[in-house]
Parts: sequence; C-alpha cells; structure tokens
Amino acid sequence: MNGGVGKIEMLKKTNILALVGGGDNPFCSPKKIVIFDDHHGNIISILRFNKPVLNVRLTKEKIFGIIEDKIYIFNFGTLETKSVLETYDNPLGLMGISEEENNKLIIAYPIQHQGYVNIRNCKDKKTSKESKIINAHESKLACLSINKDGTLLATASDKGTLIRIFSTYNGENITAFRRGNTNVTMNCISFSPNNIFVGCTSSGGTIHIFSIASITKKLNENNNIKMNNIYDNSNDEPKNQKSLLAKIGGFLNINSHYIEQDRRFARFKLQEEKSLLGFGIDNIFYVITLDGKYYQVTYNPREGGECQKIGEKNFMVDIN
Repeated sequence: MNGGVGKIEMLKKTNILALVGGGDNPFCSPKKIVIFDDHHGNIISILRFNKPVLNVRLTKEKIFGIIEDKIYIFNFGTLETKSVLETYDNPLGLMGISEEENNKLIIAYPIQHQGYVNIRNCKDKKTSKESKIINAHESKLACLSINKDGTLLATASDKGTLIRIFSTYNGENITAFRRGNTNVTMNCISFSPNNIFVGCTSSGGTIHIFSIASITKKLNENNNIKMNNIYDNSNDEPKNQKSLLAKIGGFLNINSHYIEQDRRFARFKLQEEKSLLGFGIDNIFYVITLDGKYYQVTYNPREGGECQKIGEKNFMVDIN
C-alpha cells in the first residue's frame, strides 16, 4: 500500500489495522477510515465521513471515528453506526478509552464548553446514556487519557504545566501533578499497565513520570476492588518529589492548591519536541519520536530519578 498515512490504529495483537490517509501524498482520502487485514493483505471495509478523520480507535466490538465536532461509533461486525456523540471543537481528535471488558468500556472526550470532559460507559446499555461531566481546565484541552481498567482519567490543557487526575466513578479531581512552570505543548499522557505510574511527553523534551500508587490503592479500597501490584506498606510506595513550596509552605501564606502539587518521580531527557510514550513491563517504557527515533528506557521503580536509555533505533535511517 503506497502513499502517506495520517493515523494508524491496531486492534490489540491482531492483524487488523485502521488506516487514515495523510501527509503530502495520502494513500486515500483523509475523510476515510480503511480497515485493513495485514495478514491477507486486503481491505476489509472503508468508512466514509464528510470531514477529515482526526483520530481512530478500535476495540474488539467497536470502531470509533473522531472528526472535529463528532465521534462516530460503529459496530465492528456489521459496520452499522451505533451512535454519534457531539463534542466541543476537537481539532486534535482527543478521546480516551479503556479496555473493553464485560459490560465496561469507559470513554472520555471534550464536550459542551472549553476545558470540559464527558466520561461515560458506552458498553453497558443501562448506563450508556449516563455521563459524568467535569470541568477539567479553564483553557483548551491538549491531552486526555484513561487507564486500561477505566478507573482514572488524566488530562492536560494547552498550557502544559499541570496533569490532573480524576476518578471516572464520580468525576472527582483526585490530584494534580506539576510538569513545570513554563508553557509547553503536551503530546501524550500514558498510564502504566499496573496503574502505579503515569507519564507524559511534551515540546519541552523532558519525559516526566509520576507515581500514582497511593491514588490507585485508595481508589480501589473505596470501591472494594482487589488489585495486584499495589504496595501493602505505604512506606514502600514510590514517592513523587515535593515542590519547593511544599517544603516551605508551612512558613508562608501560600494557596494550598499550589503547595500540594507533586513534581515528578522520574524523568528522561530527549532532544526531540514531539514524541509518544508507552509503558511496558519490567520497569521499561518506550518512546517514538516524530522524526522516526525509537527509545527503550528503564527506570528505578522505588527511587525514581534519572531514567536510563537501554536501546535506540532510527527507523528513518533503516528505511532509507
């Protein structure tokens, strides 16, 4: 298949891909989603839209096509349009999605007003029309992500200074992590599979990793959820760095909202301004940059600090 691709989504570990044309020489119209079988090398189906597709997500039963003001939900088997969700102006095609399990598929997307997010379960028929609308940020949304079990939502605004964590059960703003004091463009937010860490990439170049072990443990206890890999002893939990204000806040008359914002647990410095982050297992995360570089990075799950690069590849060089 020749030509440029703007978006690619893979259905877990299968051979099914969702492709959207992009670049200077798109292989098809950016207003189409092509469902492609990589094993047999053929197109299964094509979904057509009246506007460019900004993002596409796949689950075992559903296809989500995101355009600037709507999200289309299709039945994977029949390709019928199950529903259409109205969104706030969404030029980045933002949408968070959990794993699809039993009667649970939690999604989050911009709605109504600037900085607002809608959280809903679009799997369970009894609750699919129920929504939790939260005012995440005063300015425009730049990133949002849901952990794989659908219990936590992370958001960032176009200022890029804070990451806020919300409970999807009740929409409560659990905490906020301070990435930095200077405005940057946030590229990606990602949860670790065990819900102990959340990481972000930005135009600032530095990848920040934050610990959410205590948050996840408390949330699960409150909702009677038993989960592995959460520390039994709070002294063993990985701790984020406290800001300077948090250390001296008792001596100053400073708004506690700023004092309580933790800083990073660990970090990794990049030269590239645009990158995506994904957590693996065994204390490893992976980074792919816009200019085709791939990094494999390890971090200390107890002490944090500076992360170490253990692998690197340049796909552009290999292709050429």
